[in-house]
Amino acid sequence: MTAEMLPAETVRDEAGQVLLYSWHDFVETICQGNCCFVCGASPREKKFNDEHIVPNWVLHRFDLHSKNLTLPNGNEHKYGTYTVPCCVECNTTMAETFETPMSRLFDAGAGAIQDFVAEKGPLIPFTWMALIFLKMHLKDGRMRRHLDRRKGDELISEDYVWEHMHHLHAVARAFTVKAEVEAKAFGSMFVFPIRGDGTTDAFDLATFTEAQTLYIRLGSTGIVAVFDDACAAIHGIYPLLEKLDGPLSWTQAREVAARMALANLDLENRPSFWTHISSDKEKVIIGGTTDTAPRFRKLNAELYGQTMAGVFRDLPPVDGYTPEQAMSALQAGSITFLFDDHGNFIHDHAPKPPVGVKA
Repeated sequence: MTAEMLPAETVRDEAGQVLLYSWHDFVETICQGNCCFVCGASPREKKFNDEHIVPNWVLHRFDLHSKNLTLPNGNEHKYGTYTVPCCVECNTTMAETFETPMSRLFDAGAGAIQDFVAEKGPLIPFTWMALIFLKMHLKDGRMRRHLDRRKGDELISEDYVWEHMHHLHAVARAFTVKAEVEAKAFGSMFVFPIRGDGTTDAFDLATFTEAQTLYIRLGSTGIVAVFDDACAAIHGIYPLLEKLDGPLSWTQAREVAARMALANLDLENRPSFWTHISSDKEKVIIGGTTDTAPRFRKLNAELYGQTMAGVFRDLPPVDGYTPEQAMSALQAGSITFLFDDHGNFIHDHAPKPPVGVKA
């Protein structure tokens, strides 16, 4: 989906550090190789300490190491062994730059993250989200779609267009080349409180690959980020978001994520992204180019239903519907957990969450 000015050649500084990957080297080295996903070094060049896709502090806090997430092919994988290749140097830098401040912000709640973004900008929380989304999809490129080899050896990522994630990777690794990331290079990000639903220390995670959207819940805080829309999606659904006048239930949080993903899918005049490197290779700037105002296609009920059905594989009970009727209505785009028949936000919608931890 990303309209990016893909570079034909990889650019290195005088010390040999990669400042910008060509689209070919990005695919071959980062997406399909066994190199560090940040700097591109091979295990022969540096000591490795593979990176947990969901940060290790999150796994500890929510007791996830021995629990499973559901992969796009329907198979399950333990969080504790859900990792991608990463060198010790990059792993350590990411922990200091992103994991330590994000763990403190989550401890302080959604308001603290919102205040942090207002004061210091979105770089740290947005990059933290981008790294998780990127790592999840790079892992898909290392796992077979079918456990039974008789069904073929294709990977989960068989249908991914890796070039569309080139900008995501550039922003996610901007810290390692000290790149300046301009406002239009960022995507939409929405932080909100989530109310208790009978569980403690709740964790939730959902991805929308084509829409380059990630949703994470850590306890009472939820974040949705879109990575390739130059902040268009959040403007597209702002009339909906301003009606959310209280904490969300887990179902409402997932619906917000689905609606932000759908807004990105419906964006007609997509941004283009670029990276500028000074002639002396001392300065790297990542930016974007957009129209004055985003344009969106008219809401497609079928696409909305598909997006909602994808994020609600475990559909909670819906009053007045059998489970089969509820799923059919959801797929038809006629169910919302956010608003009542009068368009008012539902403050007490808190059905029991599904058993287990799902992605």
